[in-house]
Amino acid sequence: MHDRNPLTGLPGNTAIQSKLEQLVVHGDSTAVYIDIVDFKPFNDYYGFALGDSVIRRLGQILEESVPGCFVGHIGGDDFICVGKGSSFSKGIEDARQRFRSIVPGFYTHRDRELGGIETFDREGSYRFLPLLDIAVVYADADNSTFTVESLAGKAGRTKKFLKGQQVASPVFPVLRKALDLGYSVQNTKALIEACGVLREEGAADILEGVLHGHYSWNLRKSAALALGYIGNSRCTQFLQSALKDTNPHVRTRSVEGLVVSMGREAGPLIAPMLNDRSTWVRRAVLRGTGYAGWYQGFQYLKAAATGKAPGAEINTSQERRAALEGIAMLGKAEDAEFLAELCSSGDYFPRDAACRSLCSVGTDCAADFVIERNTVIPDVLNLAGMSSSNLRKLEVIAARSLTAADPVVTDALRFFEGFSPEFSKLTDAEMRKNLGNLSGDLFRRLVVLMDSRNLAADPSCIARVASRIDSGEQIGSSALSAFLGWVAHRGGVSPGSLLMSFLRRDSRPVAASAALAIRSLAFRDLTQIENGETIS
Repeated sequence: MHDRNPLTGLPGNTAIQSKLEQLVVHGDSTAVYIDIVDFKPFNDYYGFALGDSVIRRLGQILEESVPGCFVGHIGGDDFICVGKGSSFSKGIEDARQRFRSIVPGFYTHRDRELGGIETFDREGSYRFLPLLDIAVVYADADNSTFTVESLAGKAGRTKKFLKGQQVASPVFPVLRKALDLGYSVQNTKALIEACGVLREEGAADILEGVLHGHYSWNLRKSAALALGYIGNSRCTQFLQSALKDTNPHVRTRSVEGLVVSMGREAGPLIAPMLNDRSTWVRRAVLRGTGYAGWYQGFQYLKAAATGKAPGAEINTSQERRAALEGIAMLGKAEDAEFLAELCSSGDYFPRDAACRSLCSVGTDCAADFVIERNTVIPDVLNLAGMSSSNLRKLEVIAARSLTAADPVVTDALRFFEGFSPEFSKLTDAEMRKNLGNLSGDLFRRLVVLMDSRNLAADPSCIARVASRIDSGEQIGSSALSAFLGWVAHRGGVSPGSLLMSFLRRDSRPVAASAALAIRSLAFRDLTQIENGETIS
């Protein structure tokens, strides 16, 4: 099939349109629209290369979670899945849980500790954005007049088709002038990479001229990465020829550019570069094999993770780390046993990287490793492939970690956000108790988590939070608003319990949220009275 998204290899828009028509509009299947919440700020913050890896990994998870069903990639971070039945719905939810559990691996250690990033959102406001999650919208063709267009509109298919086209004037004419006039290297580099970020196909010939011209290696390596971002067939041809560049930095960027532009198809093209004399090039290949999702390259990663780098001047540990990072990004369950062997070997180095890779891959091998240590939940832990008994043991560790200081509590919350079984009574009790300890975004995340798991508030929850705010503690207005939204949604307390400490707060957002919660709680009570039921 020629209609394939180059990033994920999944069917593209023509195939999606056909499947929607065939299976949803004229069939009995359901379409599910999936996108990544606040992906654009993440992409801007960390760069397109890592952003593309997140998208590629989500595509892999969706394919594996709903086998036999249709999975298409609209573009950007937007996907469509089509299927039917309870197994399809469960597969979508499993995909969501898996994505949540592996997402921390795409962040730096500092940002994992914070639980997200501080950057500009879509509206241009600088704020804190939690770790990535996915939004899921179900759309059924529930009447005979339903068209593909109306179905697409309901699911939001067209939401991001124009993403990146809001710039009125292209960058590449300015780049051409900069090259003609001998603009400074640093400023020209910025223009080159701006063409790549905006994916301006009109820049391809100019960038090729830089890549293969008599320019400094600084400009050539920027051109290589920009061509990778643009990613059409001509750009990939230019990048393949640049693998022979005399400068290792240019070769490194060419490897990275091919991974960005071609996905798993880049694997066979970059594999020979493992023989390159530069450790930077080889590390780019090892990481790129994982980021590209080229599963056939595992043999190279395994060899690099256990072998010694050529030459005494090259750091074997760093090359092994790159290989282990590649294995982690592949995320294949069958690799877990190999990683577990490395973790259990007393003389293997770097053991910390092997253990991290194991936790990213998941399965019971990773669960056993964490349970045996019996300390805290690691900041990256893929829960896929773990037995129910091991999940329960991990749940105990995570529940205990909720009382710890950040970042341990952040990792525990992340574990529960990706945890699919019903919470135990111990976990329920620990969460309620920690409404008395957490503040700000951690408090908000705990409340949202409890709401998502259908846990209702009780008088102890109100008492704990009221006591804190009455004593002058600063929990945060948005956190308190989320708390009151949970109370309104799930009930469990009386309207009057919100009067003193919440409705009469000076904070307008908190008071307004309390008013809405009181209305919801009272309406629920009065409906029960009208129906002759006893108020709980």
